[in-house]
Amino acid sequence: MLSAPRRTLSAFAAVTLLTWATVNADEQQPVSFYEQIRPIFQAQCHGCHQPARDNGEYVMTDFAKLVAGGESESAAIVAEKPDESNLIGLITPTNGEAEMPKGKKPLSAPEIELIRRWVAEGAKDDMPEGAKRQFDPEHPPIYTRPPVITSLDYSPDGQLLAIGGFHEVLLSKSDGSELVARLIGVLERIESVSFSPDGKQLLVTGGLPGRMGEIQV
Repeated sequence: MLSAPRRTLSAFAAVTLLTWATVNADEQQPVSFYEQIRPIFQAQCHGCHQPARDNGEYVMTDFAKLVAGGESESAAIVAEKPDESNLIGLITPTNGEAEMPKGKKPLSAPEIELIRRWVAEGAKDDMPEGAKRQFDPEHPPIYTRPPVITSLDYSPDGQLLAIGGFHEVLLSKSDGSELVARLIGVLERIESVSFSPDGKQLLVTGGLPGRMGEIQV
């Protein structure tokens, strides 16, 4: 979630609720990346494959990078050819286990079949233009009005103040004299921020109520 130096990223968990209709859509209708595939990736994959934490040098939050693949140099997605798409092989279980999502239960059979169908149909990107906007250290949020602050916390030594913002946590000196860091993430709504007792870690939770949650330290 947060674009902080890797040493500050020690834990990540993603939780989401997908509706039955999303996975079990009408098979006569083309599979929608935006409505059906993207939510699966958000829930199961984005925690480890985003700009702040690109395990295997693979970023799945950007469509072009999602298709291209990571350090294996094998195309993750080959349009109309699911059997030649490295991602399909990684998420398909063998003897009940799959390489991705790493350390988690394999995707369900309906989810895997939905992704295969999407690839077989041409792996089209139907995301609305407004949804394609990405925030990262090179493209931080721009505030045209004061944001709604949902949470803030002082470090135990009183030197830093963490403020929940839009797609980010703002880390400033406690007297407001200097902005120390902008910890930019994927989800727009920050629910809570809290320093550890020793002040060396910052716990951040965010998400969309009833749909998706994210925790990062």
